[in-house]
Amino acid sequence: MTVPSERRQFRILYRDFLFRMVDLELLSSQGDMQNLLGQFAALLGAFSFVLTVLIVPRYVGSRLPLPQLAVAAWGDEEFLISTTMAVVGIFAVIAWNAVLPDRRDSLVLGPLPVRARTIIAAKVAAMLTALGISVAAVNVFIGTVFPHLVGGGRTQLAYYATVACAGLFVFCSLLALQGLAAQVLSYRWGMRASAFLQMAAFFAILSVYFLTPPLASPRGLAAPENQRQLAWLPSFWFLGLFQELQGGARPVFQPLAARALTGLSGTFAVACMTYALTYYRHLRRVVEQPDIAPADRSRPATRFGSFAAAQLLPRPLDRALVLFTARTMARSRQHRLLLAAYGGVGLAIALAYAKELIYGSERAHWREVTLDGLIVSLVLLTFAVVGARAVFTLPIALPANWIFRITAVHSPEAYFAAVRKSLLALTAVPVCLISALAYLAIWPGRPAVEHVAVLVLTGILLVDLALYQFRKIPFACSYLPGGANLKVKLGVYAIAFLTAISAGTGIEFVSMRRLAGFAAFLTVLLAVTGWAWRRRMAFAAAPSNGVQFEDLAPADVTTLDLHGE
Repeated sequence: MTVPSERRQFRILYRDFLFRMVDLELLSSQGDMQNLLGQFAALLGAFSFVLTVLIVPRYVGSRLPLPQLAVAAWGDEEFLISTTMAVVGIFAVIAWNAVLPDRRDSLVLGPLPVRARTIIAAKVAAMLTALGISVAAVNVFIGTVFPHLVGGGRTQLAYYATVACAGLFVFCSLLALQGLAAQVLSYRWGMRASAFLQMAAFFAILSVYFLTPPLASPRGLAAPENQRQLAWLPSFWFLGLFQELQGGARPVFQPLAARALTGLSGTFAVACMTYALTYYRHLRRVVEQPDIAPADRSRPATRFGSFAAAQLLPRPLDRALVLFTARTMARSRQHRLLLAAYGGVGLAIALAYAKELIYGSERAHWREVTLDGLIVSLVLLTFAVVGARAVFTLPIALPANWIFRITAVHSPEAYFAAVRKSLLALTAVPVCLISALAYLAIWPGRPAVEHVAVLVLTGILLVDLALYQFRKIPFACSYLPGGANLKVKLGVYAIAFLTAISAGTGIEFVSMRRLAGFAAFLTVLLAVTGWAWRRRMAFAAAPSNGVQFEDLAPADVTTLDLHGE
């Protein structure tokens, strides 16, 4: 048998690693990984186009001289750099588990005559390719038009060099964090800590992105009281680097540019060193222990969870599905990551609404009932329900779903009711309880109770809307990418959500001034919740709606399906 050349081995491994940024075993038998990756690139490209439409018209019609226009563009330049850094950070968090070799790599590639340097080179090349694609996609439109308007060709080259350096800095920082954790901790504890570091990094990236103060102005950059914040915000470092690369930058940007170069070189060196050491160590020890060991049933927390489920859910089917769902989400890193992604986005949006409260604005105080205070809890509740509903669709140990098939002794309606209780118990109930404690602690009694009542009804409404036409047992059905057509609908969903949340909380805020007005508002909300519940119940009780275990693409030819007649 002829062994392929090292160059051919590199090409094969490179393609395999590139298309394994997402776990292939989660996909349906008719799924297409290229379609899924194409959706990601299309989403970033669409986002870049939206930024172009929003930002560019302000500079096309501007009558300011070019030097003043360049100064006025500092804020937008910092925003675009921070956006690129946030996108790269999210990509790095999503690809966290694909950076190091997994059990399959060790078992398949270990016995083969493939050099370790070839595997590492292919893995690094795949990561850099995905990194470059994400940076290019998010800047494909705005990066072509905007820099040319404010400075010309040299500015455009400086912009692309800056966003590339900024993206590399974020990626190397997270890679160095992962490598240092793997070196300090044992393999078992490293895997446990890795999941928490992954979620913490996601929350930190989005929180910093949404909470960065607007300091990109001559006064803001030169103010002594802002220097400590500037020293801890990398987006301003690379804004200084961008200005230095253009030439003729002001003195205020020199220390920022120096900090950017120092940070980039330092994180790059640490990432390279720790990655090489961690790779060889990880490859030898990955087969020794499972990623996450099964829970110990003798622990008090586990016993308490089982006891609480037995008391609150007397039906065995409801109790089994709630415990199965909760334990699966607690053990699976992929599902926890996706849930953390939705939670991170929701938390970031909530923090953006609460920015004035966090910064201590004179117009907003924590102990006063404000519109932003109402929005925060509703945003968190919405993203908790939607995130868990999205997590339910991704399978785990898909070949084992035959267990559900051969033990299906209940009607589909009973399974759908148990799934609804699982979604309520794991999302709406915790958010409502935490929100109730927070609002009762900081707000007067009546508005706190009124808003908690709105949260409870909204949680039930969201759960019934999310589970309408949902015929799956959580984690037991294959996933077909592309069915949601997010590259077309994501913008519509975002606009509809922001419009609905603003309008709904505005009406609630006004109605809370009088008891009769709030009673009318609550009656309307109760009627809408009842309508959603009845619609979901009618769908669940339909005889033709069985439990679904395989997500299939729509057939080109519709059959009559008369074999049962």
